Amino acid sequence: MTRTREPDVADAASPLGRAVRALPAALFVIVFVADLVSPTQFQANTVLTLVPMTAAGLGSLRSTVCYAVLCTISFFLLDTVLAPAPDGHDWAGLVVVALGGAIAVPTALLRTRLQDRVARLGDVVQEVQRAILPPAPPVVGGIAVDRCYQAAERDAEVGGDVYDIIATPYGTRAFIADVQGKGLTAVGAGAALVGTFREAAFHELDLRDVGRRMGNQLERFGRDRVLAGGPDMDWFATGLIATLDADGRVEIVNHGHEAPAVIGPDGVRWIEVDPTLPLGLAGLAPEARAPEPVHFRLGPSDRLFLYTDGTTEARDHDGRFFPLRAWMDRHADARRPPAALLTDLRNALLAHVGGRLTDDAALMILRVAEPAERTTRDG
Repeated sequence: MTRTREPDVADAASPLGRAVRALPAALFVIVFVADLVSPTQFQANTVLTLVPMTAAGLGSLRSTVCYAVLCTISFFLLDTVLAPAPDGHDWAGLVVVALGGAIAVPTALLRTRLQDRVARLGDVVQEVQRAILPPAPPVVGGIAVDRCYQAAERDAEVGGDVYDIIATPYGTRAFIADVQGKGLTAVGAGAALVGTFREAAFHELDLRDVGRRMGNQLERFGRDRVLAGGPDMDWFATGLIATLDADGRVEIVNHGHEAPAVIGPDGVRWIEVDPTLPLGLAGLAPEARAPEPVHFRLGPSDRLFLYTDGTTEARDHDGRFFPLRAWMDRHADARRPPAALLTDLRNALLAHVGGRLTDDAALMILRVAEPAERTTRDG
């Protein structure tokens, strides 16, 4: 599975991160040498004070303490031994440098504690995100799966789009859904959908019953939020649920979701179905018909492509939607590795919107696994 996250340019392991962390040392050397070679009195105290302050913002607590002590001693040596001023010693400057170091040390302590706390919170968030969208083995019940997720929220790995795939007594079952809202505000509803799918898909024979239970869970989720003081609103999600077996037989039930596609040797074929209500809205229209299952078969080279509307509704700066079908017609090829196709599609999507989506986007490609894959990689 591919998840994207923006790199931290100040990461200590990166070349830029190492260069940033070397700034205090470079600043100290420049000031020290300038004071030694300057033909006139150089106000080293003003600049030396910046060295421990810079270390407090970029380095560790230990390095900040070292720079604070080093700058204080260096200023004393420069002022009294190495480059004394002709009009006497600058004791006030020494106090300024020492005071700057004394302020830098608690500043560094506070910053490092805050960073540690943020890191711990980040670990918790990542565990929660993995619980909602757990990493799946590359093959599940004889079906190979490749997935890609692009969250709209910065540094998030999950949002309002969810998916899952599990092996059941009735075949391998997968679903993809787009919950009302976007980003972290829809995570709770998405988690409720994932948990209900895992339970219902394993125990219900009919895919329509799986969808019914998922819709009921969304309705309960909305009621529970109202009881907890949340807004009184109808939570819903477009969703597609599928059963696949190792012989290539496929059954799908579409709850108002984007039409899936089959990528084959002869091109891309879109599986169109009559629109039905999204999950969670059955209570508003009891007379509405349930979605009818659609059956077809995947050939040995076919791939089933699923996605959310964060892909089709992504707009560029001029308001034009991303041309998914045209892009697929040009670039989708059953001979290409699915992971490479998803990566290219994600990159094209981000290029279309200028680097950042305004809605979450989820992509999946399912195919019948090769016999060797089933024995060595099947989860």
